[in-house]
Amino acid sequence: MTLRDYLKIARRWALIVVLGCVLSGGAAYLLTARMDRVYQARAVILVNQRENQAAPSLQDIQGSQSLTRTYAELVTTSNNLERAAGILGNTSLKTLQKKVSAGAIPETQLIEVLAEDRNADRAALIANTVAGLFPGYVEEAQLAGSEARTALNTVFVAENALPPEDPIRPNVKVNVILGLILGLMVMVAAVALIEYFDDGVKEREDIERMAVPYLGSVLLADVPKGADKREWVPSILAAEPGDDLIESYRQVQASLAFGLMASDVRVLLVTSPGQGEGKSTTAANLAEALAESSRRVLLIDGDLRKPDAHRYFSLPNSSGLTSTFLVDPQALPAFVNHVGESLAVLTGGPVAPNPTELLSSRKMKATIDALAQLYDIVVIDCPPMLGLADASLWMPLVDGVLLVARQGKTRRSALEDTIAAVRAGRKPLLGVVLNGSDRKRHFRYGYGYAYGYARRSPQ
Repeated sequence: MTLRDYLKIARRWALIVVLGCVLSGGAAYLLTARMDRVYQARAVILVNQRENQAAPSLQDIQGSQSLTRTYAELVTTSNNLERAAGILGNTSLKTLQKKVSAGAIPETQLIEVLAEDRNADRAALIANTVAGLFPGYVEEAQLAGSEARTALNTVFVAENALPPEDPIRPNVKVNVILGLILGLMVMVAAVALIEYFDDGVKEREDIERMAVPYLGSVLLADVPKGADKREWVPSILAAEPGDDLIESYRQVQASLAFGLMASDVRVLLVTSPGQGEGKSTTAANLAEALAESSRRVLLIDGDLRKPDAHRYFSLPNSSGLTSTFLVDPQALPAFVNHVGESLAVLTGGPVAPNPTELLSSRKMKATIDALAQLYDIVVIDCPPMLGLADASLWMPLVDGVLLVARQGKTRRSALEDTIAAVRAGRKPLLGVVLNGSDRKRHFRYGYGYAYGYARRSPQ
């Protein structure tokens, strides 16, 4: 993948990633708001090693610092904390051991005593109590092992603890930032997994990478209010001038015209890799668009299992393609329905019990050849290529193939298999139409015709 591909993925998922980060940061804020506040108070003890010399030497200072580190370990011993627990009341030794810590401040003779509690005043009380008792504890220990009081080291509280104003944890700002970062990491990982496993055809570049012509994209149809979504189909014949959806079909027809002329295609097969990808709608509207260019166009419903073309044009299906097997080629025009000056439709007719036998028969070839002599272009809407043999049986009867892929639904692997099947049939592949394109993406990479049909709002 190129940098451009990564940028497209980032743009496509940007809103969802941002939303995930916001939700993660918000969750971190709410969880932090529910946590108990913990305050930390700080008292400072000064350790001074008593020496006989009038002026302390460097060696004396270093000795005092070493002594300070030793005394820092003694602050939190059981003997000192037991005394503090007795004075504080309602506090056990184990509780103080968890709440109190002490350490020597580097390069000094100072010991800081830190006490934590959910109450700021009590945190200060604990720190001051532990620090205040320590000089007496040290003095008793020295007296127990010394005969001369003048040789005692001096330890005293240099700074009493004050009730802290702000808690040390939870840190709302830090937690929210961590939540945002965690949310970003999770969303990026999720997007990466989705993109890795998502095999859907999404845009023009996905098709062009398969080394096949890209004929254009067709917009996702907006079903009118009150219409049955299952029954309504977009039609050029019933469209208003400038309708964006219909103009996208005309754009595809304009691109297709070059392929038709270059390959001398008179019988065009329209198919897709699978079901529900819009091949029938595309075939019907492309036939209508071709008929607008004053060509005589015949649309044949080649799906002998589930004929559908009659529904697009509100035509009866009591007779159609399957019915032509019972008559001579001279009677074929009687089965054709004219829906415009240049457009005719041959419906599928009654469902045949043996469609594969009909498609592989000489009668079918003779029928298609005869119809091709009556019209400039014959467009055949046939079943999907994968899973059924029907499309493969249609291949010898046509001059070229057009594939329809549904954006986000058609798998790249399925489209590649379909392209390989067309090439194996040695028929020209005129191109691929990307169906169901969303309007925002369609007009971002839009075509010039779209700008000429801007609608004015009522004054």
